[in-house]
Amino acid sequence: MAAPARQAARGQVIHITERGQRIAAIVPESMVEALLAAEDAEDAAEADAAWQEPGESIPLEQIEAEFGR
Repeated sequence: MAAPARQAARGQVIHITERGQRIAAIVPESMVEALLAAEDAEDAAEADAAWQEPGESIPLEQIEAEFGR
């Protein structure tokens, strides 16, 4: 395993730069898992909010007729 990967495995964030600008990072897997969990929670909250919005339901057949299937 390369040194940057070992550092990330120990919890460090390794920044990759190009001409002095950060362009990417090698991060611990736990950070990736936390980010994905946060995105899932945000998606679930947005879906819940959408279900609570007022308005009439549109039948699937109408949507398929309008937008194709």
